[in-house]
Amino acid sequence: MTARGLTRQPWAIYVGLAALFLPWMHGGAAALNLNFRDLAEWCSLNPLSRQADLALGASLGLRLLPLYLLAMWLLHFQPQILARMLVTLLLALSLLPPPEFLAGDLGDPNYRQMTFVALVVMPVGLVTGRRPVAGRKLRTTLPLLAIATAWLSLAAALDLQHGLALNVAAGTGFPVFALAMLACLLQDVKTPGATLPGRPGNYPMDAPG
Repeated sequence: MTARGLTRQPWAIYVGLAALFLPWMHGGAAALNLNFRDLAEWCSLNPLSRQADLALGASLGLRLLPLYLLAMWLLHFQPQILARMLVTLLLALSLLPPPEFLAGDLGDPNYRQMTFVALVVMPVGLVTGRRPVAGRKLRTTLPLLAIATAWLSLAAALDLQHGLALNVAAGTGFPVFALAMLACLLQDVKTPGATLPGRPGNYPMDAPG
């Protein structure tokens, strides 16, 4: 691994992952201090969310955030197929709804959404980063899309809670997540020709070191 390759270690991706489990919403009661996953579930229970133009839109946006991180991790690490499949499968399993839904209770739109997101993980994990020429553009686009998705989803989630007259505000999760995504973007901009760990020459279109 080159010295420049060390600057491309995706530490900011791990910070972004940790940020998902910080409070994204906080209120006067401990029950309202929710991370991204709990906030998505909480929004799905709000009747206003199911009546919105995009039903369960806030929940969907929040549940997509790990997919951005997965795609960014794959683009930076370019793992072997076995590691790629293992990480992808673990993420998909973590996003699935409770087993009783999979056993036959197919009527809940919230659980259908969770199943959809879990299924989308598979093609994302198996395809992302397989075409190096497209990888460069994705590495600069995904952090911005992740920030936009997170901001819009959090704003919609807070609006839902305010609609129920709940005194809540944004937590620390989103600022930390957004800063981590900006760090990912800046890493890529500052070291456009860096060699990825264990994969010299992965991106032939990058400028030579």
